[in-house]
Amino acid sequence: MNTGTREKVISSAAEQNFLEEQKKITSSIEWINFSRAHNNLYKVILKKGFRFNPKFNAVHWAFDVARLCNEITFSYCWMNSYAKFYKEHISPASQPAHVDFHVSYFTDNCITRIDSCRDKLALMVWSYYCPFNPENRDEVLDYEKVIERLKYPVKFGLKLKKQDNFLNYLENLCGADFSRVEKYRHFKIHRREPRIEIYGPEQHHDWPYMLPLIDKRDITRWDEELKEQYPDPKHRERVGKRCYIEGVLFDRRKIRDRLWGFEEVQKHIKTCLIKLLKASNGCFRILSRRLPLRRVKRPFP
Repeated sequence: MNTGTREKVISSAAEQNFLEEQKKITSSIEWINFSRAHNNLYKVILKKGFRFNPKFNAVHWAFDVARLCNEITFSYCWMNSYAKFYKEHISPASQPAHVDFHVSYFTDNCITRIDSCRDKLALMVWSYYCPFNPENRDEVLDYEKVIERLKYPVKFGLKLKKQDNFLNYLENLCGADFSRVEKYRHFKIHRREPRIEIYGPEQHHDWPYMLPLIDKRDITRWDEELKEQYPDPKHRERVGKRCYIEGVLFDRRKIRDRLWGFEEVQKHIKTCLIKLLKASNGCFRILSRRLPLRRVKRPFP
């Protein structure tokens, strides 16, 4: 089978898997409620337009949140579809490692957008209370900073009203799943390239790095490990000397948290997505019931 034919077969099978995954998500109560809340908000604006009031900036952020939720769902369904295709055609023992481009690509899409969506939903709420310029980086807050201001407004010299309803939904967007997603995104953007092992990480996966040991705690740990591995003091001394390069101690080991099991990542993404749909639904509904949206009479000329 030539490359072009093989790609067509993969695409066709993956597309069928995608449609099945999409049906699961879009038939869930979380998706249905989210879609209704977004559509209702859109209809209000489409029918009556925007008034000259900075609180309407929240609507712009709401539409961005809805778009991101759609993108996360789209990527989640494709991620699952390619992983399913992979498992159906490649067995665990058939090759030393199991990293698939399509699965990794759509996993990255999901995770980067989850973190962004949480920030944008918080900014939607914040823009309702405090007008800010998104072009000015110093004025744009992240999720944690918005939560802090909503919980302790007096600390920041603010007087807010009825923010607790919004806050109840936003505070659900935290916990172990979001922490893991944040860590993955941090590695992806700043330090390491996470590898998604479809059948889970194994001891033989990945290659070790040569790491300089500067911190005293790291050197102490290295000494203890060397003692366990080489009980004989003389032999241990000879081995230890070879670990120094130009006076700097080096250790060869694999990087922590570089390998991620697909099932673990899949669980985190799904949990975060469901929580984002629920929180977005709740915040959209509150926004549509608040002034000035509740009394929009005519578009601004």
